[in-house]
Amino acid sequence: MKMLVLFDIDGTLVLTGRAGVRALERALEDVCGRPGLLEGVAVAGRTDRAIITEALRATDVAADDALFADVRDRYCGYLHGEVRAESPHPKRVLPGVDAALAHLEPLQASGTVAVGLLTGNFVRGAEIKLEYFDLWRRFSFGAFGDRHVNRRDLVPLAIEAAAASGAGVFQPEQLLIVGDTPADVDCAHAHGAQAIAVATGNYTTAELRETGAAAVVADLTDWETAWRAVYPRNPNQ
Repeated sequence: MKMLVLFDIDGTLVLTGRAGVRALERALEDVCGRPGLLEGVAVAGRTDRAIITEALRATDVAADDALFADVRDRYCGYLHGEVRAESPHPKRVLPGVDAALAHLEPLQASGTVAVGLLTGNFVRGAEIKLEYFDLWRRFSFGAFGDRHVNRRDLVPLAIEAAAASGAGVFQPEQLLIVGDTPADVDCAHAHGAQAIAVATGNYTTAELRETGAAAVVADLTDWETAWRAVYPRNPNQ
């Protein structure tokens, strides 16, 4: 069976030293004239559009497409510098990521697997983050947080993006979503897809097991074990 494998970014592929939070705080302050709008706003596993929507509830600024575009553009402008700035928070490619992507390369070449992104990041924000770590070139398509508040709505976009890229036509049950939050697993299960949960973000392996993910690993150095759990008949495992 062909499979479409979709990776989350923050906490799954990389840690950016909270560059995204700092950049978005600056962008919101520019637009709304108030600092600290992200205080108390949960960000893990959510789309950028959802995060901004919640932050704006503390203001009298009306949210519309023009405002989101303004915040997005300012955010991406700041993000380019913030991701390169020194930070007391961890900033790195997470363990096992390179090996996991390398494991999938021959399967991509054979047409057995297509690999893309499913992330709450704005597409330009995703590009900035992954280019910094030289990972953007590893993904030719994805679904991003520009258009939707609800992460579940990104799954049809990912299927459309895979088809548009020439990677193939997939049904939701052929999807595997790899992420570090319960929201990633929920996103998969809402469409009858499978999920691998990786405890390199804000959630423990115990918390992630409660989501019913097909496999839960401490980090992606256990990729091949997780892969066998979701695709046991893979001849190239």
